[in-house]
Parts: sequence; structure tokens; C-alpha cells
Amino acid sequence: MSDLKTVWFGMLTDDSDDSGTDSSIILIINVRGGRFDVLHRTFPGTEQNDQEQGQANLYEITEDDFEPQPFVGSTVDPQDLNASSIRIGIRGNDMWRPKSVFVWGEQKDGLIVPLVLNTELQGDIGIAGQLVGVALSTDPGEGKLSFAPARVQLGDSTVVIRRLLLLLTTADVDNAGTDDDIALQITAADGRVVVDHVFPDTSQDDLERAQANLYFAPLDIPFTRAELKADSIRLSIKGNDAWVPARLFLFGLSEPEGGQPPEFVVPLVHLPKWSLGTLSTDTGEGQESVVLPLLDNIILL
Repeated sequence: MSDLKTVWFGMLTDDSDDSGTDSSIILIINVRGGRFDVLHRTFPGTEQNDQEQGQANLYEITEDDFEPQPFVGSTVDPQDLNASSIRIGIRGNDMWRPKSVFVWGEQKDGLIVPLVLNTELQGDIGIAGQLVGVALSTDPGEGKLSFAPARVQLGDSTVVIRRLLLLLTTADVDNAGTDDDIALQITAADGRVVVDHVFPDTSQDDLERAQANLYFAPLDIPFTRAELKADSIRLSIKGNDAWVPARLFLFGLSEPEGGQPPEFVVPLVHLPKWSLGTLSTDTGEGQESVVLPLLDNIILL
């Protein structure tokens, strides 16, 4: 068991009319119904398109953001969290409709731990109790103050991956953004190409300077983490309009799109600070592709 060192909060606002908000969003973590929250983080404005219609956001929460605990240096052990320990709320009456939310953490021992995930909060039908039609507002006529996203479990190397979740931000420097597409290829240890996916244009500000993106990728060929090797995952760009990421995270989900809500999430790539250089088909500007390091996420018992 180990406390969290860093928490990451990724989200995608729905692309329907009036889904965005100017009100502040809150992430709350409470342990077993305790009288005081261990985390009550109100997110300030950033260079991202914060909670704008059809846009993604990705925020980092550090140890300093946690409330003081009885033991100096402690935060929260993920094993102490229950189904309602993590809540997402709002601080104003400008309604917000989230489409997808994902919260995960890095423990002090280095283990990457998925905490909560809802892939579709605006669907017509809730499968297996999944929340739908979620709207947040301090105005009770428009929405709820908060909701508890679905808890998920850390998947091991034998969990079958049926969909991918990619979260990233582009660097906040001149000419970091690109208008070109990026692609992900995953080759199993036996030579089979199990993923060859080009990410299409979306409602988001795709790969623009200082912006976050959240993408799902369907899989035709399911695979497991155990079938991969260190250089199995490769990211490439499809043009010469150079792109400079700031951070990038890739996860495997245990359920396909339209099926049951994911039960297991398998961390595959975890790069909170991008150090692999610029991507471009122009060799004078960067590399056309890079190998993304496969995460060794060892569960310490």
C-alpha cells in the first residue's frame, strides 16, 4: 500500500449546445465518509479551453494540493477509497455537461493507479447502472451540485484490452501545435500489428498549442499487455507541420465502445513530461515517429 503522489484529471465537455461553463469545477476525494475531505481542489483558469463546449482538459494535482493530514507527508491510499469517495462538482450556476471523465494517480512507490472513469455521460441509455444525462449546476433547476464517477480497477498484464484511451497536451511554446494528423501503431511481440489508428479531426482543438486532447480508439484486434514488448508502441505524424507535445498518457480499457462500462484500465504509456522531441515528416524539424516507452507498472504486494 502507498499514498498518492500525483493525481491527474482528464475530461471532455459534451459538444451539444450550452454544454460548456464558465463556472469552476471541483474534484473532491473523501476517505470512508470522513468528516473532512482529503482533497477539495477547485481548478483555476488555465491556458486550455477550460470546460468549453466540445473541448478536452487535463489537469495535474500535486501533494501540495491535498488537505493537511494527521501524518506529515501523507495524502490518501487508493485502497481506502470506496464507490463514492471521489466526486466532481461545480461552484456556479452556469451549467456544465461533461461527456467523459477520467481520474488516475501515481503512488509514491511509482505505481500508476486508475481511480474513476466514465466514457459516456450523455448517452440515452445507462448500461449496467452507468450514469447518463449528467449536468452540474448550483441551480437545482439545471443540474446537480456533484456526482460520483464510476470506480475502476487497475488491470494487470493479462486483462484483454478492447479499446484505447489517449490523453495529451501540446506544449505552450511558439509553433508547437500542428494541423497534421497523428497515428498510433502497436505491434505485438509475435509481429502482429494489433493497432494501426489515425486519430481523426474532432470537435476539440486538436493538437493546438497549450490545449489538451482526449481520444478513444476502437480496436479490431484485442490484445493484452503481456503480448507487448518494450518497443511495441509507436507514435507518428502524417505531415511536415511540426508538433511538440508536453505530456502524453495511453491506457487500455477492458470493454469496447457501446458495451459495458470499463471495469479494468491498463496503463500502457505514462509521460508526464515529454522528452522524445519534435514530430514532423520534415527531418530538418523532427522525427516522423517515435517509440513510446511501455510502462512497467509492477504491483507491489
